Amino acid sequence: MTENMQDNEITPELLMIMSAAIAAYLGKNVRIRKARFISGQGPSSWSQVGRVSIQSSHAITPNK
Repeated sequence: MTENMQDNEITPELLMIMSAAIAAYLGKNVRIRKARFISGQGPSSWSQVGRVSIQSSHAITPNK
């Protein structure tokens, strides 16, 4: 990527790379109709799933 490119710019080259990666994963050609960067949305879903997994592994059973 070029140094003068803005952080939130999606170039045609980036769209081609994304399209090729999706096509390789799905095994068929795809058309990307809309793409945008998502930022500032809070914690990522990956980190949330990790925390839920860890917290659920600490099963606390009440005393009888």
